[in-house]
Amino acid sequence: MGTTTLKSSSNGLETSSLKPHIVFLHYYFPPMGGGGVQRIVKFLKYWDYSAYRVSVVTVKSSHSFAEDPTLLDEIPVRVQVIRSGSLDPFRLASLFKRILPFKRRNPSELVYESAGFWRRLAMRVFIPDSRLLWLPFALWKLWRLHRHQPIDVLFASMPPFTTGLIAALWKRWAPGRLILDFRDAWTENPYLPEIGSWHRNITEWLERLTIQQADGYVFVNPLLAEYYRQRYPLIEGRAWQVIRNGYDPDDLPKSPRSSPVPDRSSQFRLGILGTIYSQGNRPLSLLQAIRHMLDNSPELAGTFRLVFIGKWSPDFLNRFRSYRLEGVSEFIPYLPHRQALQEAARLDALALAIEGNLVGSERVTPGRIYEHLALRKPILAMCPLDGDLAELIRQCQAGEVVPHDDVEGIKRVLAQWLTYPERSREKYRFERIEQFERSVQTRQLMEFVRTILTEEDPSSHEDTHSPG
Repeated sequence: MGTTTLKSSSNGLETSSLKPHIVFLHYYFPPMGGGGVQRIVKFLKYWDYSAYRVSVVTVKSSHSFAEDPTLLDEIPVRVQVIRSGSLDPFRLASLFKRILPFKRRNPSELVYESAGFWRRLAMRVFIPDSRLLWLPFALWKLWRLHRHQPIDVLFASMPPFTTGLIAALWKRWAPGRLILDFRDAWTENPYLPEIGSWHRNITEWLERLTIQQADGYVFVNPLLAEYYRQRYPLIEGRAWQVIRNGYDPDDLPKSPRSSPVPDRSSQFRLGILGTIYSQGNRPLSLLQAIRHMLDNSPELAGTFRLVFIGKWSPDFLNRFRSYRLEGVSEFIPYLPHRQALQEAARLDALALAIEGNLVGSERVTPGRIYEHLALRKPILAMCPLDGDLAELIRQCQAGEVVPHDDVEGIKRVLAQWLTYPERSREKYRFERIEQFERSVQTRQLMEFVRTILTEEDPSSHEDTHSPG
């Protein structure tokens, strides 16, 4: 592998190269936006193209609840991007909306993929997820690509977990190596609706078969790695590594270290960035805490502002309205990535939540936390105290950690920040955050790929391990 002389390529030109061919298989890719896109985009941006040939197999652009065409500018011209069709339901619904004369709606109302009803319906109809009907199209593209430019390493990033299933099927007949990249847990994923026992059994069976096919594994945090190593002991006998998400210094405002002073000095502005789903990351206790504080101190309405930047499920918006916080809140619809960070730099502090009453919540690390760290704004993390997010905040000395349902604890933090805003900015040290730069993580991945290429293929042998 990696030494094939190529006589033809997909564009009809004769090529010859000794460089290994690395293919990233990923559904979420520009012009799609959102957190799931960033990881692969930044790997491609900082990749060493003198040592590898790189391709991406993804889906054709048609629909995403968040779009950011500016990310296309970060894809190096040396990357071959191959797009396939797909019959997944949300993509088809978007196409029909373009063809049929539906009444136009506010873009903020079209976040149906994050809505509880549609997520539950998709989970019941499609296994492992709603992208299942991407599978034949992606396999066809992989086969054609491999025929002309043999694939040495396929890097499949999940979710969606259909990506892992595609990669496992490809590995059944292709000689190349397979690396599975787990950004979230496949089973016991707190962001996904509850499923029945028969559905869970099938999901676990597909997960096990997929994991057995892989030569290496990348996990987004240590607790997720530990979970999978205990659940599937075969991973210990193969190559695996933790490679976190991170931040790109190029995306930040000019001087993030200076912690820009907010442009509204009369108000303390607390921000929440990203998509808020129907479960998993709703900051409901924060809303309750703010409501209590307003009831006790109505004058707070003139000095406090809660700012949402991103997307929100209709379920969450309905819950938000029940707290009657419209007078102290602001909703800024999804912005291109760098523009969103510019808005965040003008805030006083940042908050994020992980609902700790859901199985697996301690293993969730929201990707945006690393940009929160790089912006050097005080962070309020409402999450499991024994989880990875809490440990990250403590190690970096970057903010306060309280249980997601601790309304009184949240009120204490907010009262301190509102009373002593300058002292709060000076209190947190933001230590050792340079390790989360995207260029550092890309070097880690390239070294891991080199390890995979030089090892004997472990997945070629019969495996008898089962989940623990």
